[in-house]
Amino acid sequence: MKKWIMIIVGTLLLIVLIVVIWEKAYLKTTTKQEVYILPQGFKGIVLIAYDQKDGLEDVKEDGKIIYKIPQNGVLKLKRKSATTLSQSWYYFEDAQGKRTEFYHCFAPCEDMRNNPDKIFAYGTSNGGFENEGKQVIMTTFLVGTSHDTDSLNKVDEKFNPLELLKNSK
Repeated sequence: MKKWIMIIVGTLLLIVLIVVIWEKAYLKTTTKQEVYILPQGFKGIVLIAYDQKDGLEDVKEDGKIIYKIPQNGVLKLKRKSATTLSQSWYYFEDAQGKRTEFYHCFAPCEDMRNNPDKIFAYGTSNGGFENEGKQVIMTTFLVGTSHDTDSLNKVDEKFNPLELLKNSK
């Protein structure tokens, strides 16, 4: 009886070990590393539109996908859709190319409330938008301080990505 218990426990431990190793290997190979670079002082809505004929190809540096967001906040990509699993970093870049990191949170978050003047990326959403038979697959997020959340949320509620894409170059 004792021998069977040891065999069962050993088998269960082996299964758990295999699952943990498989999961780490799976996540390492499927998780994309992404870097968002915004112009220094940017506040507002960021729209990354996928499957755009006039979009850019993915840019990669050191194995990371680089999203260089223009001043208008709209980045058009040829890639068909957003990545699903990702590890992300956010930076502001000045005119000389110097980058300053800032952070993402799910607003409102404790960090935003404790640092009301600090800028965060928040409210990230992947999905689609359709209006009058036209659609766009996109990623959006907001950039601002906790003081900006009310005004940015109001703009986000009325946000029409198709109009924004039509008016961006």
